[in-house]
Amino acid sequence: MGERNQNRYNINSLNRALKIMELLAEEGKALGVTELSRRLDLDKSMTHRLLSTLAGGGYVEQDPESKKYLLGLKIVELAGMKLNSIELLSAAKPYLKELVRQTAESSHLAVMVDHEVVYLDKEEGPSVLTIRGGVGLKCPAHCSAVGKVLLADLSEEDLMQILRRHGLTKYTENTILSVAALKEHLAQVRQRGYGVDNEETYLGVKCVAAPIRNHSGRVTASAGISGPIQRMTEERLRVLAEIVVETCARVSARLGAAAPVLATA
Repeated sequence: MGERNQNRYNINSLNRALKIMELLAEEGKALGVTELSRRLDLDKSMTHRLLSTLAGGGYVEQDPESKKYLLGLKIVELAGMKLNSIELLSAAKPYLKELVRQTAESSHLAVMVDHEVVYLDKEEGPSVLTIRGGVGLKCPAHCSAVGKVLLADLSEEDLMQILRRHGLTKYTENTILSVAALKEHLAQVRQRGYGVDNEETYLGVKCVAAPIRNHSGRVTASAGISGPIQRMTEERLRVLAEIVVETCARVSARLGAAAPVLATA
């Protein structure tokens, strides 16, 4: 019974915190604790505790002079991420379909979210692969083509943070399990402009992916294709890599990237 009451309390607190942010957004100006508590019919001490929690996360800020509260930069950051995702999906969707048309293989779009690689979109090819890779699902960064491309753009510090958090899990006999070997591999990804999953996540499946860059030139996503080893021969893989890199460069151009990064053999 105590746990149920605690859960109800947490939910009520969350709802009240959300209402505080909604009211600050509607007003578009700083509001004090007294006014917020009156407008939302909340106890002043409760309002102050909620504001302190929100301020700790950057969701609200307190004006140092008036001591009133307004929305924090964290809200802007989250809104920007959402808008970027919508823009990315809109820009990439037709090119994911084009990849399927050109290669007859399944195509996918991935992003890095909280240091994990997540599939943002996917287009099935004529021969559907029975692998785990639906929209919203996570994939291992160190052994997926889309993940390697995203890792290759990270700083040394961010890369090591991810490796410390998630490790190098073995999925197949081909999975890279050494940090040194992975770093060397990522250097190759940066050099040639695309990443390859050589049966490192699923036996019998190969993937190739390339970076999608934003207006500042940073890698904001990756896109690629997956297919069975019977079709993804070494010779065909090189041809497919060129198609993937060119397609991702076109998506990047739609996002404002200055120039494509071309793959080399």
